[in-house]
Amino acid sequence: MFWPATFCLVAVLLTVVIINTIVGLLMFYIDYRQPIYWHVLSPYLITLVVTIMALSVIYEFYIFRTGGYSLAKQLGARRLSLVESVPEESIALKITEQLSDIFLIDTPALYVLPSEEGVNALTAGFYPKDTAIILTWGALQNLDEVELYGLLSHEFNKILSGEAAENTRLKILYSSLTTFSQWGSKLAKRGFYRNGYIHENKFETLFVSLGAIIWLIGSLGVLITRLIKFMTLGGRTYKNDQKTKRLIQNNANIQTLMRIYVHHSGSQIHSEYAESISHMCFANALSPQNWMNIHPSVGQRIFELNPGIIHELQLENLKKLKNQPLFNLFRSLEESMVDFSIPWSSPQPLPLLRLSPISFAIKDAIKPLNPEIRDNWKRPELIDRALQTSTGSREVMVAILMIRQYREFIPAEAEVSRAIVDALLNLDGRVHIAIFHEACKNIGGMPATVSRQFLMKLARIIQEDGEIGLLDALLIERVKFELNLMPVHTPTALEEVKPSIVRLIDALLHVQQINSDSQLEVREKILKRILSQTELELYSEISDEPIDLAEILNDISGLQLRERISILGVAEVCLWNDRIITQDELDVLALLYWRLGFESADVVELMQKKNSLMII
Repeated sequence: MFWPATFCLVAVLLTVVIINTIVGLLMFYIDYRQPIYWHVLSPYLITLVVTIMALSVIYEFYIFRTGGYSLAKQLGARRLSLVESVPEESIALKITEQLSDIFLIDTPALYVLPSEEGVNALTAGFYPKDTAIILTWGALQNLDEVELYGLLSHEFNKILSGEAAENTRLKILYSSLTTFSQWGSKLAKRGFYRNGYIHENKFETLFVSLGAIIWLIGSLGVLITRLIKFMTLGGRTYKNDQKTKRLIQNNANIQTLMRIYVHHSGSQIHSEYAESISHMCFANALSPQNWMNIHPSVGQRIFELNPGIIHELQLENLKKLKNQPLFNLFRSLEESMVDFSIPWSSPQPLPLLRLSPISFAIKDAIKPLNPEIRDNWKRPELIDRALQTSTGSREVMVAILMIRQYREFIPAEAEVSRAIVDALLNLDGRVHIAIFHEACKNIGGMPATVSRQFLMKLARIIQEDGEIGLLDALLIERVKFELNLMPVHTPTALEEVKPSIVRLIDALLHVQQINSDSQLEVREKILKRILSQTELELYSEISDEPIDLAEILNDISGLQLRERISILGVAEVCLWNDRIITQDELDVLALLYWRLGFESADVVELMQKKNSLMII
């Protein structure tokens, strides 16, 4: 801490000299006989300023006697508890415990700043036993499990490297320069609101005026502090990003940065303490327009971790322009860069959306089978033998997709065993998808080129007649996952993917066993909950343009956690709240939950119970 203490002392001396000089200029204006650099008020002014600074440091030392917990209390953060937590908080607590076990350190306390919408985090404490990780409300509400893992891993890297303790000491040292600014902000806020609620106060003008004056005096210390921090701490962010990437051996921290990149509030923290804790945060806690920010921009950090991403985003953006409404085409390219390029593309020409569901005899499709019964359904010995080898499993998958595509018509030139096709046709059609999932797990490892060829073969089968359904597309997504050909997890902004959401709703409707008139009514009901009135007019008619459901699913899977939950919730309420769900619909629901990053077992069980009650 020698050099930080030295720099802090230099900053204090510089601040005192500048304040004394400014007052000296005022004294010289009043009495020209007064020297500018040492006037009659200098001893008292210097004594007062140094005393206030010293007392603020002593007070901070006292406040931090219990480590990081004290900072959390000072910021007004709420501690998370597993007993009283909501699902998002439980995930954060679970990841924290997992990382603590991996790195063999005491589990740090986890806090949340309830009024901060920006996605950010900071760590404070001197020792692992008194360390606290403080997340913003925006981080808990907008990050999925992978992104949250990347954020918390970055904070654990600070704990392991000792940077968290160093940052805490720096916060205490530099409090001498930021105290005036904090006092001014607190006083000014009393003129606007208290505890987040707007209220009338006859002294509000006085509070705002005095607060602004005190803040203006303290802004000199803030500016000097920011300059010193920028010079001494500005280069470590890139190093921490690289160290975190090596520590966890994956790209979770890139995904976290991408989420901040597309988030409407970014990483900004609006607390009066934002300046004093900016060096402790994961990303920039101040406005991006501020000078000398300690953290580089999120775009620069992403580029340092993966130089090819920005270029890929630009290329992918050009591909997506055709799917945007007309008013979106006038937005700048930089504003629309929200997605990565996809490593595998659907075969061309792209198909149309299937307007009628593919299903088997109506008696088979009415009620879905219990998952346990379906998994244990007695199957022909030929199918069981085929599933024991990777080659046989791939052949079973091809056969199932052919049967789904052509019903009971199989082309004579099809490269698949007729015996397997006959065995499958003799089974209840509701069992086919369960067999497909089992075969998908048994296909084994293949070279990248062979994997792409096999995936292309399956994709051509499901769009052979120029049309495609949602269940078939989701099955292909499952195969892509097993072959490691899934696109990179890509955070996206809601405004950019609304066309994709509309196409997904249309695809969902065409899986339903309901008539066309009811489909249109349900479609309008769903879209009213998702789109504004202006947007409803843009999407009033079902598009007949070619569609890439794989790209659409990839776009929607990058939405914020809450947005994905909202879309799925609306679909469930509007589609299956008052009617029996079929086997195809239940398979779509389970796969859709999986593709958007959620566990589907509980949802499937709930739908099964609803079905039983409605049938009774």
